[in-house]
Amino acid sequence: MSAPFSILVFNAGSSSLKFALFDGRTLKLIVRGMVSDIGGLSSLSWHYGITRASVSIPAKQHTEAAQWVLDWLQNLWPFGSLLDNVGLVVHRIVHGGSQFFKPMMLTHKSMLQLEQLSPLAPLHNPQALAVINATQAMLTQKVPSFAVFDTAFFRNLPLHTGYALPESLLKQHDIQRFGFHGLAHRYMIQRYCVLHIARSQQRRIISFQLGNGCSVTAAKDGKPVDTSMGFTPLEGLMMATRAGDIDPGLLIYLLRNGHSLDELEDQLQHHSGLSAIAKSTANMQQLLEMQDTDKNAKLAIDMFCYRARKYLGAYMAVLSGVDAIIFGGGIGEHSAEIRQRICSNMAWCGLVLDDKRNRLAGTADSHVVNDSEALISSNASSIRVYVICVNEELMMAEDARAEFFTH
Repeated sequence: MSAPFSILVFNAGSSSLKFALFDGRTLKLIVRGMVSDIGGLSSLSWHYGITRASVSIPAKQHTEAAQWVLDWLQNLWPFGSLLDNVGLVVHRIVHGGSQFFKPMMLTHKSMLQLEQLSPLAPLHNPQALAVINATQAMLTQKVPSFAVFDTAFFRNLPLHTGYALPESLLKQHDIQRFGFHGLAHRYMIQRYCVLHIARSQQRRIISFQLGNGCSVTAAKDGKPVDTSMGFTPLEGLMMATRAGDIDPGLLIYLLRNGHSLDELEDQLQHHSGLSAIAKSTANMQQLLEMQDTDKNAKLAIDMFCYRARKYLGAYMAVLSGVDAIIFGGGIGEHSAEIRQRICSNMAWCGLVLDDKRNRLAGTADSHVVNDSEALISSNASSIRVYVICVNEELMMAEDARAEFFTH
């Protein structure tokens, strides 16, 4: 790596595309940005040095969003092209199935295999594949592309976390608890262990990734022992447009009463969760502003926090206690009220938030460990509670770089 070498990272969400460029030697961030609201009023925002800016762009699909990002990196005036030194491109794949569990160089064969997994994560896998194709078309095959997988962190979950279904079904369809948001949960857990390195392998940690998609993970000795998402990213916590846990008998009932599979999938993926209960928006900040005058907004928040509290209690039992609780993701990092409601009235188990620390987390006056990590529990709390801003892109760059140089 004596010559200039940079790593370009793409992190495709259901309606967004995050990107970051790192120095390949030091992994120092060069530029970071995001295309938001793909298919709607899309915008491209970026952070380059001290410069922060955004511009509206027409991006109906992820392919167009990727093309805009690549064109912007190629023609970033007055700084010159940022693509010239790219030696590696990394993409996040939400569902890797049982066959993909470590960073992998993308080939024509592996792309075909990944396409077969798209039905298991229809809000994410197809979008990531579209970004991969757009990137390879512009950068050519001379720049290798790697994939990292959200499911990899949960590869060795205990068998007892699986599904009580007939063995014939389990084997025929490779049904298991895959788990998702693995990069985010792994980042939070590893960062906490760095903060408390003396006993980093003896910690019981519950991590919440709360955003448009939501999940919670219980980890012991740095390894996950259970997680709320399962075979697909539909299970578990209530989310922006996904229902989370639901009685499977309800779906059978709906199928028998005239509802089609395609209709149910659309309802479960795009029209459930916060948006269904609030009947207006899935944006948590807007719901919090509306809750005093809108009973539907209040109910949506109540259901969201109740589901999270229920999992918190369950995972405390799974771990036989907990040493630390971590909040990450858009809601987890930015909503003090949601954090407070999830953790309220739990002094009985030693969990006590510090109201001021919680309120100031993420601000210049917070009780910070560094710019992206803040302690929000009180000094009297036997359970430490942190807000840790998740950096999936850094983990992706680290993992792919390590794998790249083994080839």
